[in-house]
Amino acid sequence: MISSPSLSHALTIAISAGIRVKEVYESLSKVEMMIYMSGALTPDVRRMIEREEPTLRYWSSEETQDNPASEGFICDEYHVGISFPKQVL
Repeated sequence: MISSPSLSHALTIAISAGIRVKEVYESLSKVEMMIYMSGALTPDVRRMIEREEPTLRYWSSEETQDNPASEGFICDEYHVGISFPKQVL
């Protein structure tokens, strides 16, 4: 169960766009739960989440030796997040 109503709604938006949940990890450092999605965050889904859930903080990270490039949203109030693999252009 996701403690953040805002992040729960963002997840619903992503799933409605056909992006599936890949994995869920709990108790990661500063984030209590991170939901990893199987598909990339499309521009339309990003805009919809930003418009409908403005309290969520967007983040982005480039590929490192240990991790693929990713982006997503964090709820700073409840310390939960959602992560999408970055689209390779």
